[in-house]
Amino acid sequence: MISVSEFKERRRKLLDKMEDFSVAVLFAGTSKKQSADDTCPFLANRNFYYLTNIEQENSVLILLKGCGNTKEYLFISEYDEVKEKWYGKRLTTFEAIKLSGIENVLYVNSFDSMFGMILNDKNSSFSNISNIYLDFDSEQKIGNNIFIETYINNLKLNYDTKNFIDIFPLIVRLRMVKSKQEIEEMKEAIAKTNIGLREIMKNLKEDTYEYKYAALFFYTIQDYDYSPLSFPTICASGVNATCLHYPTPLAKTNKNDLILLDLGAKNNGYCADISRTYPISGKFSELQKTIYSIVLGCNKMVIETIKPGITIRELNDLVIDFLATHCLKANLIKCKEDIKKYYFHNISHHIGLDTHDISFRDLPLEPGNIISDEPGLYFKELGIGVRIEDDILVTEEGSFNLSGNIIKEISEIEKFISRNKK
Repeated sequence: MISVSEFKERRRKLLDKMEDFSVAVLFAGTSKKQSADDTCPFLANRNFYYLTNIEQENSVLILLKGCGNTKEYLFISEYDEVKEKWYGKRLTTFEAIKLSGIENVLYVNSFDSMFGMILNDKNSSFSNISNIYLDFDSEQKIGNNIFIETYINNLKLNYDTKNFIDIFPLIVRLRMVKSKQEIEEMKEAIAKTNIGLREIMKNLKEDTYEYKYAALFFYTIQDYDYSPLSFPTICASGVNATCLHYPTPLAKTNKNDLILLDLGAKNNGYCADISRTYPISGKFSELQKTIYSIVLGCNKMVIETIKPGITIRELNDLVIDFLATHCLKANLIKCKEDIKKYYFHNISHHIGLDTHDISFRDLPLEPGNIISDEPGLYFKELGIGVRIEDDILVTEEGSFNLSGNIIKEISEIEKFISRNKK
């Protein structure tokens, strides 16, 4: 569990990056409409959560910076007995203080008046606010039928002498470098994911619907330690594995096919993102071994190459060359340019509170980054799709594979399945 002191430190670092005479406002958001009478499951804006440790909708954070002075306010919904009966427990002010480390906790119905006072203040140590920081992400819904874009435009009309600044880039730079506590959360999320994958390997068999393996992963990690999924599990067998985000796991498995799993468990909000490819029968065919070995070799090459200073773009260029060279050598393609037909995604993305964590992809990697390493080959005409994905920590010396305990060698996979098959 991330300590309250770390959330305090994150806010301090953000305030250090802000201009003097500034105010920052971040919203937890509200649920979006899903259908006529239902809403999507609520997840607090990750930037808001990153700074507050608060997951409750309709919450708001204000950070104030004068000249040498700072102040924090957190706004939460007032206790409502009727709503609690319908929708569950809401935070008390004491609980919000304990979770966030913010002493000034007020009810959200006072936010507008408090914010107006701040912007119009001429007499306190936080007077003459000239800069307003907001998260400009247009997808944020912050109230009934109110999205952040509309809110910002209305503010600009009323305070046209203020400077409006997107706070997103400042938070991105903070979130890209993971703390020791965040790394531990990632390790635990990956360990849970490994438990789910091992249970799947024990139950591999033909004539089984793909969705059953996705369900098995879900309830295995629930039984172990209630853990949400990082994202909807991708479970694709045979030719279905050549679709990157295969959405309908309704096919039955064939004993001669491979099954590709792209999945992850969360731990206290931090997402694992792992891909493994297994033979349904427990044994790879010679062609499957050839393709799998190329992808595995590429996966290992990337781990050895990752280091501070290299970019994800440079890594992907190396991956394309590696896959093309080895596929050509194995007579899987006729020329190196053909590799674009069989590898058509990127090798990596940052991972953290979001599976595809916010980042500036063109920046050189630095210690504390956690990125994916996910080469793949997808031969639709052969009915074979292979992806092997690990979660890699960038270190001072190079890299460390956080998911190194999740087996991926052909011999280890075949041995585990044959020894544990139910």
